[in-house]
Amino acid sequence: MNHSESTTTSWKVPWKGIVFGLVTAALALVLVFTRIAHPKEIWAGLQVYPTEYFLGALVCLMAAWAVDGVRMRILTKGTGDPVPWWEMTLIMMASNFITLVTPFAGGGGTYIAYTLYRRGRSGAHATAIVLLGGFAAQTGLALLAFTVLTLMGELPLDVAPAIKYVRWGFAIYFAILLALTILVWRGKRVQRLVIRWEVAQNWLDEFTYYYRQLFLPRGRYYIHTMLAGITYFALNYAAGFMLLSGFGVASGLKRYGVAVLLGVAPIFSPIPGGAGAAELIAYHILDESLPVDAVGTFILLWRTVLFYIPILVGGILLAYQVMRYAAAPRIRPAEDVILPDENDHNK
Repeated sequence: MNHSESTTTSWKVPWKGIVFGLVTAALALVLVFTRIAHPKEIWAGLQVYPTEYFLGALVCLMAAWAVDGVRMRILTKGTGDPVPWWEMTLIMMASNFITLVTPFAGGGGTYIAYTLYRRGRSGAHATAIVLLGGFAAQTGLALLAFTVLTLMGELPLDVAPAIKYVRWGFAIYFAILLALTILVWRGKRVQRLVIRWEVAQNWLDEFTYYYRQLFLPRGRYYIHTMLAGITYFALNYAAGFMLLSGFGVASGLKRYGVAVLLGVAPIFSPIPGGAGAAELIAYHILDESLPVDAVGTFILLWRTVLFYIPILVGGILLAYQVMRYAAAPRIRPAEDVILPDENDHNK
């Protein structure tokens, strides 16, 4: 077994993380029901909440899923043999389940690499796609969040200083991501200092070959992936915007900015799903605009659309895909990649 195979076939379903994520999700509900509003008050709020805004939020969520499938298909197309859009979308929905139940919302990338490996790509090839896809999407997120938080206007005095730090934190995050993207692309000598073993160097050469392919021609695949990432996050936060619209909170870009703040909160939380982080932000930002029981109703709706429904749908898809992979052999690649002479250690 070569190095690229060993890095991908070792992937296993993170059952402990999934169980822990589901438990924390339940605890988030307990927090809402015990610390923010009584269940009867929340239930009364749900009965009068305009259904069209809830359905609008679901439409935004499904549109975000579709765009996420487009984002990763762009990258598979950039290195040959594109995965069908619908299949890539289902894979991304399943990986989103893992992301939601892992700390800092970052656990789905390994599963995507594994599915690409099962479709015939090498470990280095799959890793290049997933890594650049993550860099591009997170760069788009940083750009979107910084822009919205800069233009959204004034916020309550008790949270305004914190938002200023979050905004500039995203600016720094944007710069770091660009530096990492370029370093992985151009930092061959740095990589050689870290990796010495010949097998690992061969893996690195193949990884670098595919990684650079995604910047050709003229960075088209990278730029399209970043734009798709911006669109994905914009639609995801639009779901929160729709839910806030049902309560008449703020208006325009300020309302969308609140949705962005709620959406990015789980990224900074070590607790799977960001349980407690989004609720805390919602409580502090919305307490001047809504009664306490309405805040509890909103949090429950927000969690349902952006956490519980994706967990339910993604969990079902993940279980199906894992069983399918277990029953079917891996697709063998048509041919190995032919590296340029300067990258081939066998010459």
